[in-house]
Amino acid sequence: MNSSDNFQDSALSRLMPLMNSSFTPGQAQATVDNFQDLEQRQIAQAELYYFSGRAEECRNIAELYLQDKDLCLRLSAALLYSFSNLTLGNPSASRMGFRNIQECLLLAKDSSAPKGIMASCVFANYLAMVLMHLPTDGLPPLQDFLPSLPSGLRAYAVYVLAHNAYLHKEYKRALGLCQSVFLMLDGCYPVAMEYLYCVIIMCLINLKQQDEARKALIKAWNMAKPDGFLEPFIEHHGLMLGQIEACIKPAEPESYRQLSQAVIAFSRGWMAIHNPQLQSSVTDKLTPMEYSIAMLASKGWTNQEIAKQLSLSPNTIKHYLSRIFHLLDIEKREELKPFVNK
Repeated sequence: MNSSDNFQDSALSRLMPLMNSSFTPGQAQATVDNFQDLEQRQIAQAELYYFSGRAEECRNIAELYLQDKDLCLRLSAALLYSFSNLTLGNPSASRMGFRNIQECLLLAKDSSAPKGIMASCVFANYLAMVLMHLPTDGLPPLQDFLPSLPSGLRAYAVYVLAHNAYLHKEYKRALGLCQSVFLMLDGCYPVAMEYLYCVIIMCLINLKQQDEARKALIKAWNMAKPDGFLEPFIEHHGLMLGQIEACIKPAEPESYRQLSQAVIAFSRGWMAIHNPQLQSSVTDKLTPMEYSIAMLASKGWTNQEIAKQLSLSPNTIKHYLSRIFHLLDIEKREELKPFVNK
């Protein structure tokens, strides 16, 4: 290994260090505490706050590193700052964070940074664009940089690619990408694995493999619970099309209540950036259950199919849809799509 390789390894260790860590579920805080480097430990703590739904505490740490000279620290901070501010209802701060991520890529290009650093910048930019459902045109292909990323980040990068494939309705391809990661991982990386499970669930639902989707959700939930990692389910709630309501709500009503409150906050912030003209129409009027039903109906699912998905009666779904139409001031299913453009 040459000096450039050593530099890259050292620098990359500060890019989302908790995400990149292999640990047993339930040991997230211990993993954070074991980091010897203070700044690395601080960023890892911010990650832990974010993934466990503590957006304000995450934001407070992340903002300390937004202009750090270490690009990987800065990228980590900007990612965490951007997404935590979505939940906190600060879209202007989120936009500033996203611009910071773009600036890091420009800096890396201008300075002819080592490939590992370039990989970090491309990874962060793809992550931000795909999770905000924005086009990645103009970015270098993320797949070209996968070999330069360490295991945990590489697994999460494949999640990003799979999520992008899902958004293009390439459900089988997205599913295959996620499943391939589980075959190749060299350890347990809970953060990346929980996000991969989310895409697996989303794809299985759209492929009408409901039983398999529920099994995957239960696996993901059981992995996330010991560390309180609610964020993957918060971010993907709408795209899971009612599976959380069907699986988690009956068994763990208190956990579902906490999740629902966080979903509303995150969705409000997401819509403020992505579809601001509809923000109040959706996030302030529809409950998470109503939003899930609206999503399914907008995809052409029948009342009977929605009822089976949510373990409700078709008549109950009919009443829900009547209420949704009234709240959104629309008259038919075809008009739902702009409101659930997520």
